[in-house]
Amino acid sequence: MSTNLLSKIICQAIGTVYDFDIKRFPRAVRIETTNACNAQCTICPHPGMERPTTRIAEGSLKKIIDECSENNCAEVHLHNFGEPFLDKRLEQFISYAKSKGIRKVKIFSNGSIISEDRAKGVLLAGIDEIKVSFDGATKEEFEKMRAPLKFDEVVSNLLRLVELRDELKSTAKIMVACCSTTDKSKTMKLLESKADGFSFGKIHNWGGEGEQKQSGVRKPCSRLWRTFTILADGNVSLCCLDYDGQVNFGNIEDLSIAEIWSSGKYNLARRFHRSADQKKISLCGNCSKAYL
Repeated sequence: MSTNLLSKIICQAIGTVYDFDIKRFPRAVRIETTNACNAQCTICPHPGMERPTTRIAEGSLKKIIDECSENNCAEVHLHNFGEPFLDKRLEQFISYAKSKGIRKVKIFSNGSIISEDRAKGVLLAGIDEIKVSFDGATKEEFEKMRAPLKFDEVVSNLLRLVELRDELKSTAKIMVACCSTTDKSKTMKLLESKADGFSFGKIHNWGGEGEQKQSGVRKPCSRLWRTFTILADGNVSLCCLDYDGQVNFGNIEDLSIAEIWSSGKYNLARRFHRSADQKKISLCGNCSKAYL
């Protein structure tokens, strides 16, 4: 059986399941409160991002949260392609989301600027999960990959965050994520006894932008059926890998989440993935996430 035929069979089968399981409102809504970042990680294209650095308008965020609340959205992530702790309004946004009944509010941080005051602030605001990126097996490896962040500072911040969580009797989960290391056991050594979970992912090629060229059997990307990504300017992008917002499904100021989620543009993208025609979407054509 040819690779193309196998891809079509697999994409059709998995895509049909996704179609059957899709909800009228996304399961998880990712809100980029800011796309600013204080790191220049070698595994991230942020330094080459061309869209302007900005913050989401407070009114826009509240409108998004309100719609998520009205539609019983299970998860709201207050991050995307930036460092969430650079936004001084983060605690306020977490508190607002929790006041509206959002069951899980999550942030993904590089851990470098989580001061004691900010840690207390997000915990008291009701954050449900904080995931911290931590790459490398040693101090030297970490600082080479995640410049100009400092290994000792990130470790200290994370350990104190766990202590404060326990002191405040917060139910927040403190997770650690790693996608690049030469030794998993060394990476985990300092943190596995403190963090609530440790996950290892694979380096991907950021929607085909990286050097990794792909070939093989296709699969549909579940992001198109399950997650919804809103950039800081209000535009709805293809997914979290669309760091420059090349694919725009609409702006949250003009349309509701529900309208964009069920729009012709969104459904066409799903159809391309379901028929193994990912190449018809520039970012998906060579994306490592669109292959088995």
